[in-house]
Amino acid sequence: PIHIKLLQTALKGSEVDLPAPVREMTYGRIVGITRQTLINDDLDAFTRIPSSFGAAAADLESDLVYSIFSTNPNMADGNPLFHASHANLGTAGTISETTLAEAYRLFGNQRGLEGRQISVLPRYIITPPGVRSVEARKNVTATTPNAVAGVNAFANRLEPIEEARLIPTAGPDPWFLAADPSRIDTIEFAYLEGQQGVYTETRSGFEVDGIEIKARHDFAAKAIDWRGLFRNAGV
Repeated sequence: PIHIKLLQTALKGSEVDLPAPVREMTYGRIVGITRQTLINDDLDAFTRIPSSFGAAAADLESDLVYSIFSTNPNMADGNPLFHASHANLGTAGTISETTLAEAYRLFGNQRGLEGRQISVLPRYIITPPGVRSVEARKNVTATTPNAVAGVNAFANRLEPIEEARLIPTAGPDPWFLAADPSRIDTIEFAYLEGQQGVYTETRSGFEVDGIEIKARHDFAAKAIDWRGLFRNAGV
């Protein structure tokens, strides 16, 4: 659900403010394996190390992306990503027809640099697992009502996403909306050009009778535009 781009691609033109530079970080680890371990590797653990590095890198990427939702970093204008001045904070409440209607109204009133409405609408509803995810699915599932009052106005309009990394350490569970990334930038991945994945290499030990495996990953994630994101603190 998160907008993925390479670092070298250009941002969309007049719809967004220029963000602060994306600063990539290098993450890595070296694992040493002795000759005795290799000889006694009945479970073939050695050959699974590269795939384990890949899984760890994928988890790291998700950690960094979803930490943006939780930490609410400052944007280029000096205000946090989710802030009243950005018109992307809802009145704290459960996921309901009322709170979703408010969110859609805020999305609809978002304006670009020229001051005109940019017609951005949400596509994803992002929640931690638990009561918020149940509310989300109930509000986007089509039903057959017996009366107009029972019509689910948001049926099939949003795609629910559950993410355990959004479980707060204290307080109520928040929930988020995100626009279609083809319409507006939200949060971007950034890779070092030519290094779109984990780089691994091995070397034979000299002082240690065995081998060492090194994994390196150049990656960054940054919120690009607040107009495509929304937060409700929940209750």
